[in-house]
Amino acid sequence: MKRFVIMAIFLVIACYACKKDEVITADPPKDSVLDYMPLSIGNYWIYETFGCDSGEVNCTSKSIDTSRITKDTVIYGKTYYKLEGNYHLFIDPIFLRDSGDYLVDHKGRVLFTHTDSLQIFNEQVVNDFYGDTVFYWYDKLISQNEEIMVEAGLFNCMDMRTSFFREEDDFQIEHQGHNYYAKNVGLIKQSAMWASSLDVNKRELVGYYLVGGK
Repeated sequence: MKRFVIMAIFLVIACYACKKDEVITADPPKDSVLDYMPLSIGNYWIYETFGCDSGEVNCTSKSIDTSRITKDTVIYGKTYYKLEGNYHLFIDPIFLRDSGDYLVDHKGRVLFTHTDSLQIFNEQVVNDFYGDTVFYWYDKLISQNEEIMVEAGLFNCMDMRTSFFREEDDFQIEHQGHNYYAKNVGLIKQSAMWASSLDVNKRELVGYYLVGGK
């Protein structure tokens, strides 16, 4: 009996020692779409805009402008953040929010997601007077990380790519626009093309400031 009690005490001590050595680790926080486009009032990004030929061989600097989050506002019961200064080319201003890890604007368009690489977004078909398709395009996340070099530095990016097809190419050639986002920074580089000439407008990050220094 005495031997049994000694063994039981030994087992209790051993179990206690094992539990004491256990290290409790929390699951790492999951990425959010707001890691790729931080929406804090006061954040700003400085871009240089270029006009390029269709192959982006010859580019001319057109302007340097600042995109800045100036306030939040409620639209149809949802809180959006107002970004003044061009964000996506030719849009000024724009209102943005996180909708279940999709970055959406006030018109309901999905501008970026870091998780959904299977679905296509913002599909648009343009027809002529007779109802025949002239061109169409759609956006899709290209989930592979890609290194993008701009004036502000070298960034590891995800690309919300625009695929564009024209009737004059028999819809066989995929022309591409790009929206590169980097974690903890935002939109790094963006390009879009004219349907008729395929000349390219692009914007590249020159500098940025994020509230809190993240």
